[in-house]
Amino acid sequence: MKKILLLSLSAAFAINTKAQTLGEFKPDETKYGLGKAKDAKRIYISNFAINYQIYNEKQKFKQGGRMLGGGYKGDAKAEASVGLVGLTEADVQQITDRLYQDFLSQIKAKGLEIVTADEAGKANTYSDYVKMQGGKVSLAQFPGTMTTAPTGYEWYVKKVKDDGKTKSGGFLGNASFLYPKLSKDLNDAIIADVNIYVMFVEDKNAFQGGGASIKIKTNLRIADNEAIVMSDNDSFIRLKGQNSVTAINSTVNFAHGKMGLGATTSYIGKLSKPLEIDDVIEDTKVTSFARGGTDYVGVSNMYVTYFNPEDRTSETNKVIKVDNKKYIDGVYAGAKKFIDYHTEAFLSALK
Repeated sequence: MKKILLLSLSAAFAINTKAQTLGEFKPDETKYGLGKAKDAKRIYISNFAINYQIYNEKQKFKQGGRMLGGGYKGDAKAEASVGLVGLTEADVQQITDRLYQDFLSQIKAKGLEIVTADEAGKANTYSDYVKMQGGKVSLAQFPGTMTTAPTGYEWYVKKVKDDGKTKSGGFLGNASFLYPKLSKDLNDAIIADVNIYVMFVEDKNAFQGGGASIKIKTNLRIADNEAIVMSDNDSFIRLKGQNSVTAINSTVNFAHGKMGLGATTSYIGKLSKPLEIDDVIEDTKVTSFARGGTDYVGVSNMYVTYFNPEDRTSETNKVIKVDNKKYIDGVYAGAKKFIDYHTEAFLSALK
């Protein structure tokens, strides 16, 4: 009876996993000097982060004023938001932990020794850095996202701000500029950096159209090179309709050795188009549109005409219920495909 039950559960899992399908996978990479790393024996994982978008809001403002032909038009402001419900911090942490264990397995299968965070912390490169602990979700790193690092994993950042957001260090905040020096500090160890963005909101073409118009559609995917566009509510000086733009790019990177200011070996794994994860969340379009009222006539006295056009605002909110099992299976499959491909592409060059 127990065997029958186990078989039934396995079959159900297989059917459910198959229900989530991945779109076209188009990996891309920039690489040089891979042969120079063939004698490397050790690897240090400087970063392993998976970022899950769960909420997005946008705003657009159209200034009113005098119209061609006479009269005035009022101001218009549109706001739109969409969020996922049904996911917990434990759900996304589970995905991240599984991906990390798979990554470790690939590395160990190649016979590479993994440099510990304690050893890395003694390197001159990290002399004034802060050690971080994985296993906790952060909402501060990127707008509308849950950022996770694996449970039990430790890494270093330059600074932790009061709101919990971390600064990675490196030239212009790009940690990859540290890796040649860090590799040398660690006796020419390979430096690995994995950073994945799981997005569900399409920002492209969101602001097309006249007036205060916003059009958002959903599309769950492993992001390529794009940006998170989000209402900017944190700026010291807030402008009507202002949105922040945060550049993102899913990557699996490796560096080794130091030559001048650069590395002797570099592999940057990315996507040439997003890897879509189908059949997980419903296809949804969120639209918000506002047009300022018009006053062509006004109210006159013998000296002046007063115009009083109506300012108008439109606000649209959408909540999408997520089947967390489908989400876990689908996102894990997509991120694993991406990480596995680039990790193998790099490691195979070390033979």
